[in-house]
Amino acid sequence: MKILFIGNSITWHPVKEEIGWMHEWGMAASSEDKDYVHLLMHKVQEVLPEAEHKIAWAVAWERAYWDSIHLVAFREFLNFKPDIIIVKIGENVNMTKNDEYPYEPQFKKLLEYLNPAGKSKMLMCTGFWKRGVIDDAVRSVARELGYPLVELNHLDTDEMKAFDTYGNSAPAAHPGDRGMSAIADEIWKTLEDIIKT
Repeated sequence: MKILFIGNSITWHPVKEEIGWMHEWGMAASSEDKDYVHLLMHKVQEVLPEAEHKIAWAVAWERAYWDSIHLVAFREFLNFKPDIIIVKIGENVNMTKNDEYPYEPQFKKLLEYLNPAGKSKMLMCTGFWKRGVIDDAVRSVARELGYPLVELNHLDTDEMKAFDTYGNSAPAAHPGDRGMSAIADEIWKTLEDIIKT
């Protein structure tokens, strides 16, 4: 079983000293094994011990999703031939760009690029932070293509974030350990059925 995660800083982020982030895992988990990807993979490997995963960082695509040049960054992951692709992005998309560059068709184009032969099972997620028209576009595409959708907007509360660890710095608005665990739990409710079919 191969799982490909398409994500942003919540999925993985390199060291960024200027904002106080000194790690290389999902911001702002306290350790790698407590970010949502590794929590999920632990659940998966309890069922399928041989399961493996990769993470494709989609921040550049999010920030200029209308420019097809950013699709090229995902090319290397096509060779991974994932059985399941989990797409949890959108938080870095500038919502004011939606009028000029509608997000929905570009999001659909991304999914088609990631799964050109339609052989991978797909799982969509709304944003951890509420993203209005962006989340609505994800919902619409998931309905159109028949992909399962995991709603995460309800987790956008201070209790789920890392303010107790990072104060007012940039990582603070990201999910802390409690938020990461909640994200993993919500996705697992759907993913468990997918990996067993």
